[in-house]
Amino acid sequence: MRIKLALIMVFIIAALAWGQVGIRPAAFNVDFASFASDSAGYNSFEAYYQVYSAHLLHVREEGKYVANYSVTAIIKDGKKQIDAKEIEETVYAESYEEAHNPKNYIINSFKFYLEPGKYKIEVTLNDLNASSSIPLKTEMTLPEYANDRPMISQIMFARQIHEIDEPTGFDKNYWRVIPSCSRRFGDGINWVKFYYELYNGRLIHQTEFTFAYEIRDRKNKVKSSFSVTKPNNEVNAFVDSIQLSDLKPGNYDLVVYTRDSNGELVSRIGSFAVHWTALELVENDFNSALQQLRYIANSREIDLLKKTPEEERTNAWNKFWKSKDPSPDTDINELKNEYYRRIAYSNRTYDMPNKEGWRTDMGMIHVINGNPDDIERHPFDIETKPYEIWYYYNPRRRFLFIDVNGYGEYVLQYPYDGDVNKRINIYGGGP
Repeated sequence: MRIKLALIMVFIIAALAWGQVGIRPAAFNVDFASFASDSAGYNSFEAYYQVYSAHLLHVREEGKYVANYSVTAIIKDGKKQIDAKEIEETVYAESYEEAHNPKNYIINSFKFYLEPGKYKIEVTLNDLNASSSIPLKTEMTLPEYANDRPMISQIMFARQIHEIDEPTGFDKNYWRVIPSCSRRFGDGINWVKFYYELYNGRLIHQTEFTFAYEIRDRKNKVKSSFSVTKPNNEVNAFVDSIQLSDLKPGNYDLVVYTRDSNGELVSRIGSFAVHWTALELVENDFNSALQQLRYIANSREIDLLKKTPEEERTNAWNKFWKSKDPSPDTDINELKNEYYRRIAYSNRTYDMPNKEGWRTDMGMIHVINGNPDDIERHPFDIETKPYEIWYYYNPRRRFLFIDVNGYGEYVLQYPYDGDVNKRINIYGGGP
């Protein structure tokens, strides 16, 4: 019971404190795609970003709420910087509620022309009012779109696709394609929409292509599939969508492939995630929704929810969370929002092929305690298993995780009561 109460107090304090700072976790998303360019030997490499304005620090100026931020994109070949761009923008809101509306966001993009090869990409969101930054780093290998064989471009996942009316920065041949920078679908977005290009190489006389689409889970099992026939045009740019009705929350691969007239396979894979809101989970998979409450609800509360008739489940779930609301007179339940934000983060960060991220030991500690103040990582120490130590300063706690089996799942080691003087045994995988 003391753990539950401590968890509630931590969430309440976090929710109140975050109202006073600038960038918060999940403030923005970044995605990338590359296509063949008009310049032979170069990729048209596009970096998309999505900034949630509610996560920026707004300053009151002349009756309005103003946020100032910039986004920088840096491309490196090894340690050498070969290109960089920056976009600086100002966001205006007429009211406090508009400034802090979690549904408001800005999407923009950078474009680079790069030779095929492996690059390090760093995109950073800078909150200029708060003097804080969030860098997102990744590595990408850009393919060589050769002229002597058919190839499929990288897949661009989309929030919206529609015909072009006035020119914008998101026009792709015949369509306006607004990117899904998070590649997360569900949560009211019930279709996976995507755009890709086919470079037909020597197959200019082939009149059409039949494309197969497959959605595979992380165990490589096909969960959905169908095929479409597309004409072979001078510019082969295609859009399509797949309904999510049969896909549960989790990580998936979209496989697009076709065969040329010689039977040669041409394919491309892109990854995406399906996410249900907590309410959608209650309505579609009540048992899973109850399991997600294990870090916040006691056994009596879980038993009561289990016994709830099906037609009353949504009301019972809402009543449960209302009982935990630190500010019941407002429309926002800070504790609930923070709890499910941590679950979503754990699913993105600690997900394993056979286990959702929030169910892992790292996910559990993150949901209960939030982001650690410091992480000590030891992935390659000699004669030891890979391990991490998470430190929390207030209250003073330390958690040791060891990759016991070498599969990438770090297991929490006991005891974990926060006594930093206790011995750490990283050699045998136990306390």
